[in-house]
Amino acid sequence: MKQIVELHEETRKKISFLEEECQKLAEKLQNKYKQDFEPVYEQLVVDLIRTIKGKSAANEDVFTMDYESFLEVGIETEEDYFPNAYIPIWKCQQEMFQPVGYLTNLDLNSIEKKMNVMIEEMLAEREKGEEDV
Repeated sequence: MKQIVELHEETRKKISFLEEECQKLAEKLQNKYKQDFEPVYEQLVVDLIRTIKGKSAANEDVFTMDYESFLEVGIETEEDYFPNAYIPIWKCQQEMFQPVGYLTNLDLNSIEKKMNVMIEEMLAEREKGEEDV
C-alpha cells in the first residue's frame, strides 16, 4: 500500500471512485461464481466493506481516523458466515499527530485477478472436500 499524506478533495474523489468500482466488481464476481457454490449449499459473498473501528461506515468517512475499506470474500451457510480472504483498499490513521492514508498499489484489473484466484482456490477446496467424503 502506498502512503498518502495529502488528504484533500482530489484524493477523496480518487478513493471514492476506486471503492465504487470495487463495489461493482464485487457484484460482478458474486454473480459470476454464485452458481458454483450452490451444489454444496453455500452462498458466495463478495462485498466491499467500509468500517471505523469494526463498525459500519459510509464512503464519506474516508478521512476519519481508523476508517478502512477492503474487498472481502467469504461463504455463507444457513446459519453462519465464514470470511475467507480480503484485499485492503484504503486505510486512514493518525501518525505523528497528523492523519495519514494508505491506498492499495493495485489497479482494478489486478484486484479482479487476485479476487478470481481467491475464489477459484475456494472452489478447489470445496471440490477436494467433496471427493474426500
